[in-house]
Amino acid sequence: MPILAITVYAQVVSYFHPKDFEDTQYTFDHLAPFVAAVPLDAAGKNSVEVKVLFSCHCFTEAFDTEVHQEHHRYRFQGELRAFDVLRYECSLQLPAVIQALFKGRIHRGDGSLTYVAYITLSNILGAQPYSVFFSLEKETANPGNVLSMRIKSAYLKPLVAKSNAQTWRFVSLAGEVAGIFEKTKKTRPRKKAP
Repeated sequence: MPILAITVYAQVVSYFHPKDFEDTQYTFDHLAPFVAAVPLDAAGKNSVEVKVLFSCHCFTEAFDTEVHQEHHRYRFQGELRAFDVLRYECSLQLPAVIQALFKGRIHRGDGSLTYVAYITLSNILGAQPYSVFFSLEKETANPGNVLSMRIKSAYLKPLVAKSNAQTWRFVSLAGEVAGIFEKTKKTRPRKKAP
């Protein structure tokens, strides 16, 4: 099932300000917001537009005064975080990871509007488990089948889906959120009478 189109928001040069860290300047053009047309079925009769936005949590971690120093500081929209080079290096693959996620399976996360995708990511350490945490909501300001996907965080993390976690194909979830598909409830088999 091919992705029909991707559009990068033209007015955004870089959503995040660059970071100077240990004699290197890191830029974040790869995390510019974009829109992707995602077909929901093989025939392409149903599709949605997904507006993808990234959080600075994709390349930072919680700031800990016991661990981090002044040069780790990264402030974005009033939030203090610590720049993390490994998270940054992994984030370079996020646009491709999101494209793969559109064709993959996702799990319900612990947050009410949070979903998780577990992906194997190749990086300098070899193949590593990579977790992508995101929300997916219908755009109320735009008519039609437009969804807003916010990548809340992404980092190397072992696969930890709960055994009873609800799972979907991304396209099924997108169709449900857009109102194209009916929400399906999973039923558990009834216990047999003794």
